[in-house]
Amino acid sequence: MKKIIYAAVIGLSLTTIISCQKKKVEAATPTYQDPSKADDASARNEMDKAYSDVETVYNSQDYASASGMRTSGAILPCGSVTIDTTHFKINYNGVNCGTRVLGGSIDVTLISGTKFSDPNAVLRVIFQNYKVLYQTNNQSITYNGTSYITNGPNGGSLISLFTSTSALTVEHKERGQLDLTFDSTGTGTANVTREWNVFRKRTYTTTGTSATGISLSIAGDTSIASDTYIPGTYPKASEYGISRDGDKFVCNMPTDFLWANCGTTVAGPYTLKQGEVDYTVDLTNNAAAKLIGITKGTWNATAGYKYDATNKYAFDGSCGSDGYKIDFALQNASNVNVYTSTVFQEY
Repeated sequence: MKKIIYAAVIGLSLTTIISCQKKKVEAATPTYQDPSKADDASARNEMDKAYSDVETVYNSQDYASASGMRTSGAILPCGSVTIDTTHFKINYNGVNCGTRVLGGSIDVTLISGTKFSDPNAVLRVIFQNYKVLYQTNNQSITYNGTSYITNGPNGGSLISLFTSTSALTVEHKERGQLDLTFDSTGTGTANVTREWNVFRKRTYTTTGTSATGISLSIAGDTSIASDTYIPGTYPKASEYGISRDGDKFVCNMPTDFLWANCGTTVAGPYTLKQGEVDYTVDLTNNAAAKLIGITKGTWNATAGYKYDATNKYAFDGSCGSDGYKIDFALQNASNVNVYTSTVFQEY
């Protein structure tokens, strides 16, 4: 199965637009957002890549058949893995991984259940100075902290999705509290460290009737009651914490992100057909925002859109989907938009 990565580029760079107070709608032409910088959007993308590495190992045949401590270099394209039946450690040690240099390690231990495919089994995931360094600008993000991944009440493994002859669902819940250290200066000196809290649910399903019947959905998996963290109510929050710029934020996912097999074999390709994420940042204590009366920033990305030859885009929701519609707004204390922007972002 082709690697499936949750790559919703949800970020807010106040410094680039804070001086723009006039309401504006940008031309809806395809854009590309450079992920190689130490900001909130890259931090989410890199965090998901790290979780994907963890899933790759514990769903590998190497992990399933491990009978004693050994080292395998074939499980991941970047990093080496020390593995046994209830524990593994991914060591990156400054490995060059394309445009990124990865350092530190991720330590994973089965703390509940005989094996992770057991119902309600739990993995403890410890980030130990896991560092992503971008070679293009020398900026970096470093992760420390602990997460837990819990298998669903029905158990199961991703390997079983390919062997089942009937419908099957495998559910993984992620809970984490991580400290993210940003160096956005490119000097090798840490700028700030921020705490993030993670609440996600990954659901893998198969119809069991064909190679194209496998899909993955990712959902926000906690609720934040009205005005208890920042203004507003967030029933399907996936992350909350402090942004790189020092402001409280919440990511809420009104619609689950859904990847489906759009090929004729298990190799895919897998296409993101739908999904919606709302990123809200509380700017009431942001000195720059106060100067122009801004109290809140909102950023919405809706997946499943398609850009056509007539320079227009519309929701597609099929295997032909190729991008997000992104809406951004800055609001004042009366919740009135004083700046808006809409663009199309290719996957």
